[in-house]
Amino acid sequence: MTKNAGCEPINNSRLFLYSLRYFSILFLLTINFSSKADTLTLPEFKEGTLGNYLHYFQETNARLALNEAQQKFYQSNVNKGSSHSISLGIDVAPVWMKFTVNNTSELAESYRLSVETPWLDYIDTWLVHEGNVIQHIQGGDAYPYEQRPMPYRFYAFEHSFAPGKTEVFYRIETKGPMAIPIHYSTVQNAINRDIASGYQYGFLYGIMLALALYNLVLYVFIRQKEYGLYSLYLIGFVLNSLSYTGQLHTVFTYDFGPYFQDWLDIFLMITYSVAGLHFARLLLKTKYYALKLDQFVVRTTIFIPAGMVIGFVFDQLFFSMVLAFLLNTCFVILFIALGIRALMADKPFALIFILSSVTAAICITISTLAVAGFLVPYNGYTFKAIEVGMAFEAVLLAVILARQFRMAKLDKIIAETYARTDALTQLNNRRGFQELTQPIWQGIIRSKRDAAIVLLDIDFFKRFNDQYGHEIGDKVLIAVAQCIKETARKGDIFARWGGEEFILFLPETSENQAYLQAERIRAAIERLEIQVIKLPLSVTASLGIAGTSDGYFQNEPLSLSALEPMINSADRALYVAKQKGKNQVCPSK
Repeated sequence: MTKNAGCEPINNSRLFLYSLRYFSILFLLTINFSSKADTLTLPEFKEGTLGNYLHYFQETNARLALNEAQQKFYQSNVNKGSSHSISLGIDVAPVWMKFTVNNTSELAESYRLSVETPWLDYIDTWLVHEGNVIQHIQGGDAYPYEQRPMPYRFYAFEHSFAPGKTEVFYRIETKGPMAIPIHYSTVQNAINRDIASGYQYGFLYGIMLALALYNLVLYVFIRQKEYGLYSLYLIGFVLNSLSYTGQLHTVFTYDFGPYFQDWLDIFLMITYSVAGLHFARLLLKTKYYALKLDQFVVRTTIFIPAGMVIGFVFDQLFFSMVLAFLLNTCFVILFIALGIRALMADKPFALIFILSSVTAAICITISTLAVAGFLVPYNGYTFKAIEVGMAFEAVLLAVILARQFRMAKLDKIIAETYARTDALTQLNNRRGFQELTQPIWQGIIRSKRDAAIVLLDIDFFKRFNDQYGHEIGDKVLIAVAQCIKETARKGDIFARWGGEEFILFLPETSENQAYLQAERIRAAIERLEIQVIKLPLSVTASLGIAGTSDGYFQNEPLSLSALEPMINSADRALYVAKQKGKNQVCPSK
């Protein structure tokens, strides 16, 4: 075997020794890394969630004392946290957790420890320094607010860690979801974090409550259920968020038992879920094109809450909690399904609805996974993702409602316009004429000013229809209407009175002035030429006038009912004009 320059030959036994040495070093590094991962070193560690630092196990039989739990941690193989948050499920056995704080400085460091799940019922913490229990802290939402270790929405306490190693033991018991994010930070960082969180929640809740109150006002005035349900949906979600984040219970502190918050959380959960589902089905009008899906939504919002009420009556928190989470899951899925079904039916706003519901579903999933300790890290942003998603959804849904309101208003305006407008000539019809003249007529009566009525009838109109057909007759009506519109003065009100008759109301006009205006209209109509098979067809009209200056109306004060007799007087004058040979204006005198 040849030698390398200055090197000994490498044989299999030596290769084995090198490999053994390599893996031994790697093993020692792993042990060293693990020991560092199990211990918080102060003052280097400033802030973080401690899931990766925790060892934990669950009680199997009777409740353990601290010394028994210590023995189990030291003598048994226990679980090691592998994510930011420990999540064990709903209504599970109490859990013990342990981590170590090593203060390498010569000064005591003051830190805040908080378990940032407000619904955990009983939490005990023991601080053991150099083998001695130096503090035992009790709390959880089973305790009245004023008896908790800190006036805080979470279970939290502050402690100055002396130089050396301090072991921290937790025992946590709850009927609700055992999601345990333990946050550890300096006191100042904790205060800054609270302030930032307050601003964030205030901004998100402010958006949703403003939208809720605005749509509640709309519901009060227009009585459309969508707006009321949308408002209830947002208010229900805000209350539910205030409850499960612990903020509601910093104010509402009455002690109704250890599971009060759990029951309140799940019933507020169904409030916004039920309101939201009914809002969606009414907004998208699914009963007209997706009847089975619509009925399934209705049944879901009846049977699951009814089951929860039965669970409440028989004090079965776990049963009701499972139903609440089932309803919440159905809420997310059905919201998306309703949007997809609406999109398939080419309904307006369906795409925006799907975008809003999918965004909310993604944010809800992020928050759920963060609290459960899976896939995404637990922090203030991932925990608040659900509020961010719901706020985004609320804004988009508000956009849909606003556009729907605008469309409904436009439809109403169009409908009212058609109700007041003659479809052929686009002039006012009788109803439109009366609605426009009534307020002006009232003003004329109060101020004792003049007004006049002009009635116009197209001469020989029946002959146009009989000889040339109704299409030509319609052209004549349209041309005369346009001529009246162009000749009328600003402030005059004109309408198609019926058939070939038109009417004008001339405010601030004496009968003599009305005669001149009527004559201008007659002359303009006489100049009209209607093309019939490339031949011009002339048109004439007869007009009758009546006014307040007529002696008939001077014998007694004007009244609201006097307008109708004035129209009748103009009609008699029109008859006289017809009798005298047509194509002329006759006053009522």
